[in-house]
Amino acid sequence: MMPGDLDTFSLSKQSSWRMYLALVIAMALVTAFGLYPFSGLNLSVVSLLYMLCVLGAAFFLRFYHALLTAVVAVLLMNYCFIEPRYTLRIASLQSWVMLIVFTILALTVSRLMQRLKMQTLEAQRAAQQSAFFQSLAELLAKHSSVDSLLTAACEHVRRVFGWRVSVLQLSESQALKTLAGAAVNGLEASSVQWALDYQRAIGAGTPDWPTMDVCILPFGFPQREILVVATGTDGPDLHFLQLLTDQLAQATTNVRQQLALALAARDASEAQFKKTLLTALSHDMRTPLTAILGAVNVLADRQIELASSQSTQLLHSIQAEATYLTQATENILTLVKLDAGGSSLHLDWQSPQEVIQHVVQRYLQRTPAVPLQLSLPAHDSSQEVLIHVDAVLVAHALANLIDNALHWRSPETPVEVAMEVAPPWLVLSVRNQGPGFPPCFVISAFDSHKQARAGGRGFGLGLTIVQTLMQLHQGQLQLTTSDDHRTCVRLLFPFVRATDLMQGQHL
Repeated sequence: MMPGDLDTFSLSKQSSWRMYLALVIAMALVTAFGLYPFSGLNLSVVSLLYMLCVLGAAFFLRFYHALLTAVVAVLLMNYCFIEPRYTLRIASLQSWVMLIVFTILALTVSRLMQRLKMQTLEAQRAAQQSAFFQSLAELLAKHSSVDSLLTAACEHVRRVFGWRVSVLQLSESQALKTLAGAAVNGLEASSVQWALDYQRAIGAGTPDWPTMDVCILPFGFPQREILVVATGTDGPDLHFLQLLTDQLAQATTNVRQQLALALAARDASEAQFKKTLLTALSHDMRTPLTAILGAVNVLADRQIELASSQSTQLLHSIQAEATYLTQATENILTLVKLDAGGSSLHLDWQSPQEVIQHVVQRYLQRTPAVPLQLSLPAHDSSQEVLIHVDAVLVAHALANLIDNALHWRSPETPVEVAMEVAPPWLVLSVRNQGPGFPPCFVISAFDSHKQARAGGRGFGLGLTIVQTLMQLHQGQLQLTTSDDHRTCVRLLFPFVRATDLMQGQHL
């Protein structure tokens, strides 16, 4: 039985001699009270008291202690209480029957008590082991890497049972590497290789290499890890250790499979991203480049006589297509940057009013003027709010929404850009009057299996970029279309009050 089996009835050497002393005192007291002239205790009562001493020995000590107690009780009864007293002779048949019956009852009850004790121990041990494995499973489920999982498992076993547990790995070059737990000195690679080859536990408490100071249990083929348990002076509960090893092996296998699946999914996603990105490039850039090249060829051909209005129209076409190319290129580069995750963001506390005004000002300076309406809350320094964002990317996302609203708005209707504070969010809104989003519209990455509609452009990169950006900023993107065909796209950012930030409440 190893340390940690938690036998509540097993006693240490220090407590054993106390039980022996208590048993001797109890036997002496029963004998003294029985011999005391005025106690009035007859032989039947004395035999019952001796029986209690036998039961105590069987319950708190071992069976041979109970057997010895029963023999001593029979001798004391014969010597002190059965006629003729103070001799070991038995004069009557009744006395013989009484001693024989007492002996049989003492032995039978002691044996039953021992069985009950062992059953109680087994039930207690099974419950403790079940609770341990449940707690271990809950602990292992919290870890997503093999190293942290094994380290947590070794620490948990040490904390619960006090065992010195380590997990080692044998490389193909016969080098032992400690993955978790304390380093194990003096362990030979050849013995570990034998355990891995035959998939058998070796060391203390096993038929193979029983003189070793540790017990080695392989994780199972094809894994190269082993569990090493320093057993000390007690022999190991091999079945329990095997269950522990199997659970650790299964947990490491599951983590490795999850990591492999995640890596495969990431590789597949990257491959699909590159494929669809090339598709977007070929579609979104070939058409405007062709239009620009055609317009330039017409303007450069001196043999073609063009009216002033026709030349102006061609120049406006070149300008529009070049602007579209610029926006498409920025979208693609931004999407590649966002694909790198939060590490590519340059976050800082920004004033949302300044970001909005910077973007809107660029549109108002265009020729011809862009119909934009800006709505900002009245300036109040005590109520000023800040957002923790990458200002360049937020400005680009807002420009995407404005471009989309301008493209789909109804003729002669403006696009509204607004900001409002609706705790816990700061809301940036872009609204227009137009056809709105179709029913069940879902923002998703561009799909290479879907062809762009005739005469249309783009694969929805703009909204994909905006959604990705909002996720990286712990914000939300909301799309709504009302019954009167007013479409609203809302960007929801977490914010802080500038006064709170200055006081250090959000540092």
